[in-house]
Amino acid sequence: MRGKRILFFDPDQRARRVAERSLAATGSEVRSAADVDELTSLSDGSIWDLIMLSYDRPLRDDPQWADRLQHFEQRWPRTKLVLHSTAPTEDYLPLMASRPFLRNIIAKNDDPLEPDELIITAEKLLRGELFGLQKYLLWGIEPYKVEIRDSRLKQDYIHEVASYANTLGCNERVVELIETVVDELVTNAIYNAPRTATGVAKYARLSRREPVTLNDEEVGHLEFACDGDYIAISQVDPFGALTRDTVVSYLNRCLVKGPEQISDASGGAGIGLFRVFQSLSKFIINIDPGRRTEVICLLDLRLTMKRFRQAAKSFHIFISDARPPAAASSGGDAMPTGGDA
Repeated sequence: MRGKRILFFDPDQRARRVAERSLAATGSEVRSAADVDELTSLSDGSIWDLIMLSYDRPLRDDPQWADRLQHFEQRWPRTKLVLHSTAPTEDYLPLMASRPFLRNIIAKNDDPLEPDELIITAEKLLRGELFGLQKYLLWGIEPYKVEIRDSRLKQDYIHEVASYANTLGCNERVVELIETVVDELVTNAIYNAPRTATGVAKYARLSRREPVTLNDEEVGHLEFACDGDYIAISQVDPFGALTRDTVVSYLNRCLVKGPEQISDASGGAGIGLFRVFQSLSKFIINIDPGRRTEVICLLDLRLTMKRFRQAAKSFHIFISDARPPAAASSGGDAMPTGGDA
């Protein structure tokens, strides 16, 4: 990424040191700011390809930067934005809902930011090479791959990934989380993702008890692997019908307490997605509109279950800049719905 310029802000010296070293490894020019005044000066004085900001205090409470973030797209139309934060999910998802340009939140917990996540996020945004589970694994690891074709084989798909987790020595609770994730991803690939030639959802209105066998051009794929720190699972479909607004609105709706959190007239739309999100450490969605969607799920095996429940979650939506085919815009969005069991 030679020739690219990255501006990084965090008051924490440890985080700045990690970011400077890791982002410099991409070949980009990297500048870091230690306080809000320095950030303002640097952001106004140069053109940046990527700005990565700590959205904790003091930036979060700064009225000037609240306005700048509100109008980020107008102020820096060609600049990508990534926030990192210790904020829990219920704090940053509403922020994403009100700011359509915001697609990437990196979780910052007790330890400094992970260099791998910084590098992968920067490279995907600046290079535009979005797809591939292997980007999130140590070099040389080859994921297992399963074809998703028949709803009647769903339990077999789930069992294959769960058995793999058992061979890794994962405890029972982790295996249950993995089974929940795979269940929802397979349901999405079979019932929600497929589209007709005109872009209309093909099977989404069917009961989940009604068998579906996908045609060759509709077949999705499940991939899974482990690099010792994370167990990684992805689901790819050849439709690219999912949108950023749909993902964020469904997750926000499921965060709301009371009746709005429960199924509505749409049959529980979004609850399946929320189950997946709550079962993960990092949630990544790659979208090539009208062509392909990849949902990547990472579960940190280093955490105790208590720490996992307390830890902030990273959430990324990467969207290809290429223009979608005409049919991709109609017929609703592919989405895990948590429909009939």
